Amino acid sequence: MERPTLRQLEYAVAVADHRHFGRAAEAVCVTQPGLSGQIQQLERRLGVRLFERSGREVFLTSVGAEIVERGRGLLRDADELAVAASLHRGTVRGCLRVAAIPTMAPYLLPTLTRTMRERWPEAHLELWEQQTRPMVAAAESGNVDLGLLAVPYDTGSLHVEPVADEPFHLALPGGHRLAGAESLPLGALADLPVLLLPDGHCLRDHALNACEIAGRVEHSEVRAASLSTLAQMVVGGAGVTLLPASAVGVEARPGSGIVTRPFEPPAPGRGIALVWRPTDPRSELFAAMAADLALRVEALVSRAG
Repeated sequence: MERPTLRQLEYAVAVADHRHFGRAAEAVCVTQPGLSGQIQQLERRLGVRLFERSGREVFLTSVGAEIVERGRGLLRDADELAVAASLHRGTVRGCLRVAAIPTMAPYLLPTLTRTMRERWPEAHLELWEQQTRPMVAAAESGNVDLGLLAVPYDTGSLHVEPVADEPFHLALPGGHRLAGAESLPLGALADLPVLLLPDGHCLRDHALNACEIAGRVEHSEVRAASLSTLAQMVVGGAGVTLLPASAVGVEARPGSGIVTRPFEPPAPGRGIALVWRPTDPRSELFAAMAADLALRVEALVSRAG
């Protein structure tokens, strides 16, 4: 039997991910006829149908699902082979897929990107914003190389490299009765309407834990997709919220209508960490980069006061 090529497997994985030949072709930068032809050749070589085509929709057959999953593993191994060779040149080259959770991406991704570009100028960075659960799954499967997330969190088999600890600050509307305090006890939350992100955001869990420690279990869960939206709700008088220190400079900048106050020690907060597969041959390079990142993030967090 003639072996399938890596290119054919790449195209099959793209069709499986996008469920559409046109979008898959765009994703791998090839014409649709070219991609379709390679898929047909792959099916002839394997002697099985990988996809069902029904109008504009594309579905994996049962054997197709197995072949695509094996193909992902082969592509991942091929990527790691190329990576292992690049290590002899002491740097990271090629595509580096980096994801950050939504409550970190706007505030920390620029610092992470700058740190990586300085260390690895020849790397091509693909940057994603992704919630924690799918990010962990993507990193374990090889679809993400580096993930920036909050801990504690169950990261499965991934290596976790701590970067920094950041406290939460209480975000209040301007003119609030607590705005003049230098710092606040955690118990101050007990009498306040605390706005939280909905399920799926790990910041919600960390903030809710702080509320429970403060003796408050009631809270206002809102259908906000981002910290920026929560901040605007605070400006509008809907309540207060907890901002990670890294977000204070953006969401509570002068003129924003928000005042932030730190909590008295021990302040609630979260850990910032990088995750990657422990088998990745670039692990030592990732760890060295994380040390650089830690210095920059700690400086950013300390500026929040």
